[in-house]
Amino acid sequence: MINKIQQQVKGFIKRYQENIFLKRLSTVLLIDIFVKLSGFVLLPVFLRLMTQDEFGLYNYILSILNTFSLVLNFGLYIPLTKFYHDSKNPQERGKLLYTLSVTLVITMCVTLIPLYLLKIDYWFVKLLFQNPIDYQSYRFVIFFSLLATIFSFMLTNYFYSAERIGLIKKYNIARIIAINIFVVGALYFIPGDKANTRLIFTYAIEFILFCFFLRFLVKKFVPRFDRDIAVKSLKMGFPIMLSAIMGIVINFSDKFFLERYGDFKTLSQYYLAISFAGIIPVIFTSIQNAWLPLFMKEKNLKTNLSKTNQLFKKLFIVFTGIGIVIWLLFFTLLRTGIIPSKYAEVVYILPILLVTNIFAALTPILSNYMIYFQKTYIVSLTGLFVCIISMLSSYFFIRRWNIYGAAVASLVANITYLLIYYIIVKSLAKKYLIHNPDSKITVA
Repeated sequence: MINKIQQQVKGFIKRYQENIFLKRLSTVLLIDIFVKLSGFVLLPVFLRLMTQDEFGLYNYILSILNTFSLVLNFGLYIPLTKFYHDSKNPQERGKLLYTLSVTLVITMCVTLIPLYLLKIDYWFVKLLFQNPIDYQSYRFVIFFSLLATIFSFMLTNYFYSAERIGLIKKYNIARIIAINIFVVGALYFIPGDKANTRLIFTYAIEFILFCFFLRFLVKKFVPRFDRDIAVKSLKMGFPIMLSAIMGIVINFSDKFFLERYGDFKTLSQYYLAISFAGIIPVIFTSIQNAWLPLFMKEKNLKTNLSKTNQLFKKLFIVFTGIGIVIWLLFFTLLRTGIIPSKYAEVVYILPILLVTNIFAALTPILSNYMIYFQKTYIVSLTGLFVCIISMLSSYFFIRRWNIYGAAVASLVANITYLLIYYIIVKSLAKKYLIHNPDSKITVA
């Protein structure tokens, strides 16, 4: 009996060692869990160092930064992932990295400099903020934070595309330690607007660390700008950028209408629930980063469809289990007083957002096929449809049910997204296999 168990254990270890995806995932996932746990450990500290209004305002601004950063990277992370693995040698990859970096900087300058100088951002503030805010004191910090967010995202995307797992670990650990130490210290010792203070110190440290780790990317540059690569990349990224614009509406409309028909205290409840439910997409991001390079390398469509199906089912079961644990964790923290009682309403909102995040996490597994088939324009069309659904549901539900309406509206939008992509992928795969019986992907 003991020998049989030993053989099973040895067999499991051998399968793990031979499975590239599991090895990469376990390495990346452990770091991301560590990142998220550090946020949970310090969450009660932030809830006490910041008022409800400050906590709600900070997270609302953070949502704006994250959503707009996805637009202002112009979708260039997609051609980076796609073309990096299509490149045959270090020279081609170096030229690709240099060209994409220059293209990103130029497009950002062309967009952001006129926006800042002409003060067009003030119009966005009037649209996005119903509650009063001293925007002038936040203006420079928000623009700087936006730049730091975009650059950090693109650098991390390069590390994943190049499969430089060691650098990912060092980068994330450095961010955890440095940002949390300086931010907590600043909130404790510096009086005044805590939301502004937290933004300043978070993104100042973020930018410093980006500059330090940027050298690992610059070393790989081959300083030759390839116009064809730039044009091709922008064409591939443009539909993704349009989709990200739709994503602003889809993922931000619940918060937008909640801010409009509520206040920052209401937002603080909603964002606390999002903080806990957000652990599911954080875990999925690690899975996606480990999965996508292997997914793109596999040219046999039938094999990819089979692996996707298995991954989808397993993740649904795992995320459901994690969701239950997260809710029990929050309930325990609330009952023990670690989470202040003024956030008690989160107990009822959190289950809806957990289900929402499960569907939201599973959707990219299917949307990967739009890149695989180079049909990224479908992403924009799909986004437009879901955008309308999200706006309408947010408007009607939040006016009636306030914070619960926001959670339900988000759930409706994400279920719709998942169902649409399921239908599209099934249709595309069926058509492709009819015309390509060998199931080899040969699109350019």
